[in-house]
Amino acid sequence: MAPRNIRARRGTSSDATSKIGLLKCIFISSLVLIIGFLIRLNYQLMSRLHEPDAAVVVSPGVSSAETQQKLNSLRNEVNAAKQKVDSMKSVVNELKGQSKDKPASSLLAKGNLSGYIDQDGVLPKITCSASQAEAQISRSNDRFREWWSHSACPDQAWMENIHHLFSSATLDADFVTSPELLTDHDKTRPFLILDIGCNKGYTSADFLDALSPGTGMNPHTLVKAIRQVAAEDKVKYDREGGVCNDADKPLNVDTKSIRDVEVHCFEPSPATYNMLTRVHDKLMKDDSDNSKAKWHIHNLGMHQVSGEMKWHSACKDSVGNELCGIVEEDTKDSITVPVVTVDEFLMDTYKTEKDELLPLVHMLKVDAEGLDPAVLTGSTKLLTQNRAMMVMFEFNPGLGEGAHPHGMWGNKGKPHKDLLEVTSWLDTLGYDCYLDTRVPKGKEVEQVPEAPALYRITGDCLTREPRVRGWANVVCASRRWGSVAWELRRLATMIE
Repeated sequence: MAPRNIRARRGTSSDATSKIGLLKCIFISSLVLIIGFLIRLNYQLMSRLHEPDAAVVVSPGVSSAETQQKLNSLRNEVNAAKQKVDSMKSVVNELKGQSKDKPASSLLAKGNLSGYIDQDGVLPKITCSASQAEAQISRSNDRFREWWSHSACPDQAWMENIHHLFSSATLDADFVTSPELLTDHDKTRPFLILDIGCNKGYTSADFLDALSPGTGMNPHTLVKAIRQVAAEDKVKYDREGGVCNDADKPLNVDTKSIRDVEVHCFEPSPATYNMLTRVHDKLMKDDSDNSKAKWHIHNLGMHQVSGEMKWHSACKDSVGNELCGIVEEDTKDSITVPVVTVDEFLMDTYKTEKDELLPLVHMLKVDAEGLDPAVLTGSTKLLTQNRAMMVMFEFNPGLGEGAHPHGMWGNKGKPHKDLLEVTSWLDTLGYDCYLDTRVPKGKEVEQVPEAPALYRITGDCLTREPRVRGWANVVCASRRWGSVAWELRRLATMIE
């Protein structure tokens, strides 16, 4: 079950844009009022100055000297108003210059991150107290009892401004990470997304819609293309709209922006791969070397070693069958599928030498039907170099395990892996990890305790395995990319 985003994309700009816009509105409004006052004073002054001397009417008891004094006072008010106008203009011009020189997201980061990230752009690790950790695990377990799939279909609140988040991390000179990690080439390379365990392609569609909406590839167009392929073959695919009703989610309201994005979709199932290539031709047939947004489909499995492995026969003929996974060598009717590590794929695809930094990956998404720890192990170089800004993967502790195993996570995992074992390893490499969840909505708000968008794991914030009776999603960010890591930490409101 792939991690799906059921957030409502409202198309809101970053908080920085709002702050700058608010300041501009305040200054411009004040400027308009002062100019209006200046015009009124100037009109009164000119009216007095152009009246003939004989026509000047002096009220009884008021001398001409007093009248002249009032005119002088009026002139002084006009001069003072002019000075205020000039001052306001300079402030507005300064704001305009700031907004031109730096992206709005960077101004947001500068306000939010002051005092949080260090001079190298790194977000320091924090540690939860014992009481905080206990409160978190108790609340998350209560939430999973309310709804078993609380994290199977998370809101993915961090996706709301993902374009600004990725852009500010590489382009904002104030908050980019240390120079040895960020190369000049990174500033011109496309956003790079690795969608491992692509299945029907909804994660790919999510990121293309978020990062390059003008491409036209999104969950709505994807499901239409999937149905067209199914109709051509006179079949109906199971859960064609995604297990979390992905095809019904709101889209990015920005429908025109086209940016440089590369999404690599890895799908080991020959049947699903064939379907995806036909969908690709319907949605992105102009996906040439010269196009900005690209969706690459690979009939590959990802693992901790490269070579060939035996896969379940369900991979051969059934689209999106979750039984499709690696099996024992002597399994009857199994098929052979090539596998590769993430590190080797990146080195081969982007012609990277062993002693060089790997290409910057903005999101490493893994949904490998229980083999997620193996895929992450095969990404060791990428993760050690902190060249993956963000990582997301699935886990299932196998509490309800029966006939259907849950790969390395399950009770019969070979080798068995626990969530905290994997997140502790990622912590040593510099990553903060969170349990991605669904916040209460509608009537739930009054019926259940408040829940954060993310539960903190790293820093002893989750000290026991969560009692999840099903698949759940984890999202991580490298602390070396401080502005990105801070955005996730900000969403992880501590349960007290």
